[in-house]
This record gives sequence, C-alpha cells and structure tokens, in this order.
Amino acid sequence: MLTSFLKSISYILHPLLMPWMGAVYFFTVTPLQYHPIKISFWLLSIILWSLVVPLVLYFILKKLNTVQSIDLKTSKERIWPLLLNSIILGYLSFGVLPEPICVELHYLFLGAMMTAISGMVLALLKFKTSIHMMSTGGAFFFMVLVNLHYGYSFSNAFALFIIVMGAMASSRLHLNAHTVKELVAGLVIGVVPQLLLLNHWL
Repeated sequence: MLTSFLKSISYILHPLLMPWMGAVYFFTVTPLQYHPIKISFWLLSIILWSLVVPLVLYFILKKLNTVQSIDLKTSKERIWPLLLNSIILGYLSFGVLPEPICVELHYLFLGAMMTAISGMVLALLKFKTSIHMMSTGGAFFFMVLVNLHYGYSFSNAFALFIIVMGAMASSRLHLNAHTVKELVAGLVIGVVPQLLLLNHWL
C-alpha cells in the first residue's frame, strides 16, 4: 500500500509534467490579462515540447540502445536525455515564450534549461542526480517565487513546497531510486537557477 502510494507520487509529479504544471499555476494566479486563446496555445505548445517530444526522443534513444529503461538508472543513460531536454527547454524559453511575451515563464524555462545542463554535466562526471528532485524542486520553487512576486501568501506556498519536496524525497528513497546525496544535489540544482534569475523578472 505504502509502496504504491509513494510510486504514484513519482508518476503524478513526473519531471516531464513539471514545466506544464509551473505554467498552469502561473496563468491561474497571475493578475495579468492574457487572451484565453494565447494561453491555450502556450499550454498546448508546452505539453507538446516538454512531454510528447521527449517521449518520442526516448523511444529513439532506446532503439539506439543509448538508454535501457525510462528510469534512466545510470548516470551514463542520463547524458543524452538531459542534453536533448536542455535544448527543448531553451526553445521553449527563447522560441515559444521569449521575454517580451511572458517574462515570468521565459525565466522559468531558462532556469529549467540551466538545471538540465547542470544535471547533464554531473552525469558526465558519473554522478547520478535525481531528475525528479531537479524538475519538481525548480517548478514548485518557481510557484513560491510567483507568490512572492505578486504579494500573495509566501508562507503557504513555501509550506506546500516543503511538503511536496518531502513527499518526493521519501518516494525516491523508499523505491531505492536514489541516495540522500543524489536527492539533495537534484533539489539544489533545481532551485538555485530559479533563485539566480529572480531579479530579472521581479
């Protein structure tokens, strides 16, 4: 029962869904007025590029024997997926949502790209960082910063961030997917880029 529950957390908060969830949260709480058709187009583009395209690329990499399973159990298996994901996130940041169109989401994806590149560099150094903690930490910390930006309840958003991070860490540890060191590293490189870019859109 516990294993099934913790495994469901990993699926619900899957790394490929995090960019979309961050964008949905932003459009839900922002007081800025965007045309509904534009929002729908952006969210559709995000889900296409951050979920569908990476899945297609995964199956290509699997056919090429570059990866063995979708869990990417070794640091070597993570290099190509993280490299390709960083390119996709860069396209979302500069191609789909450049700064003049939506400054907050531009920097969300730019920070996510920096996180993916950091994870790839660590993979090249044979260190297996938790991609779940990288993406979830980055997306949910972005939500905290959005609340700070608009003067909403910072404490409630931060409490949610702590709860989600704790649940995710517990899930990955219980499933023996990562060590504590790998989880902490993932959280740090997920959160730090969002924090570094904060001054650009506050």
